[in-house]
Amino acid sequence: MSVELRGIWKSYGKITVLKGLTLGVQKGEFLCVLGLSGCGKTTMLNIIAGILRQDRGDVLIDGDVINEKPPEERPIGMVFQDYLLFPHLNVFENIAFGLKAKSRNLPEKEARGKIYEILNLLKIEHLKDRYPTTLSGGEQQRAALARALVLEPKVLLMDEPLSNLDAVTRESLRFELKKLHRRLGVTTIYVTHDRVEALTLADRLAILHDGKIEQIGEPKEVFFKPKTEAVASLVGAENRFRGYISAIDLDEGVAKVTAGSLEIVVPFEDYFKVGDHVCVFLRPDDITVHFEKFAGVNVFKGIVEDLFLTGSFIRVKVSVGEHYFILDIPREVASEKEVNVNKAIYVSFKPNAVVCLRRPFCRCPLSASV
Repeated sequence: MSVELRGIWKSYGKITVLKGLTLGVQKGEFLCVLGLSGCGKTTMLNIIAGILRQDRGDVLIDGDVINEKPPEERPIGMVFQDYLLFPHLNVFENIAFGLKAKSRNLPEKEARGKIYEILNLLKIEHLKDRYPTTLSGGEQQRAALARALVLEPKVLLMDEPLSNLDAVTRESLRFELKKLHRRLGVTTIYVTHDRVEALTLADRLAILHDGKIEQIGEPKEVFFKPKTEAVASLVGAENRFRGYISAIDLDEGVAKVTAGSLEIVVPFEDYFKVGDHVCVFLRPDDITVHFEKFAGVNVFKGIVEDLFLTGSFIRVKVSVGEHYFILDIPREVASEKEVNVNKAIYVSFKPNAVVCLRRPFCRCPLSASV
C-alpha cells in the first residue's frame, strides 16, 4: 500500500512540531526518514498510526483519507524505539496479544500457525517461552518486530528501532531488516538519526528538518548532492565555511570562493554570480593528507591541533589560518608518519568533492568555519 501525507501540521501548545509536512511513500518501498532529535520523526509516525491526531492535513493509504480511522482499523504495524513488550508475558504471548486484539475471530489453530511462522522467519522460536527481562536488546527487538509483522500489516512503521542496541548487534540487524524487507515487500517507513543506518537501509531517503522535508531522493543523490545546509550536515559534511564567489572560470567549469584567508575552488553552477554569498561543505573522508608540499588546487598547509581514534581511522583537526579542517586519516598512515599534535601537514581535496550552496539555502553562523 502507498502512504501519503498532505500538509500535516501538529503543535503542542506554542511549539509547532510539524509544519505542513508533505510526503509520499510508494507501495513496497523502504523509505528512511533521517533527522535530528526533536525534528518531528516520532510525531509523524504516531500520526500515520493514528496514535496522535494532526491539527491540519490528511493521511492517505492507497489514496483514501484515513483521518477518522482509529489505530486498530488502520492496516499498520509499528515497532517502537523502546520495544514496549509486556514484561508479564513471554515472547509467544506478546506476539499473540496483538494478533488477538486485531483479529478476535481468528481460530486459535490458525493464530498459532501465524505466530510460529513469524517466529521461524525471525529465527526466535527458541525464545518463545522467555520473558522480556531475560532477553538481550537484539532479542527484544526481534520479538517486537515479530509482534508487528504477525498482523500482516500493509504498512510497517519503525521508530529508531536499533538505537538502543550495541554497535555489533545494530549492524547485524540492519542487514537482517533489509533482507526481511526484500522477502516480504511491505511498505516501510523507518525513522532514524543515524545516517549510516539510513544510507544502508533506504530505497529512498528523506531528510526531515524543523518539521518539514528538506530533501528526498535516492540515498546517493541526497548524500552527494545535498540541497540545503541541514541536509549537508546530516549526511556528514562536517567542514563548513562561509564566503563569497570571487571568480568564475567557465572554461574549467569552476568558481572560486573566498572564505577569509581561504581560496576554495568549487564546481560551477549556472546560477552562480560573482559576489554571491555562499557556504562551502566538505566531508572528512573527501580530504587527503600530505606530508610534503603538494602542488594543485585546494591545497592548504596546516597544523595538527587535535586527534583521536575512531576505529580504523584517526580523526584529525587541522588549523589553517583562522579556519580548521576535520579529516580522517587511516590509522596505519597516521602511525607510520607519526602524526601528532603540532605537526605541520598539507590537506587537499578535489573541487567536485565540495558542495557549494548559495544563501538562503545556507544558514551558517557568522564565523567562517564551524
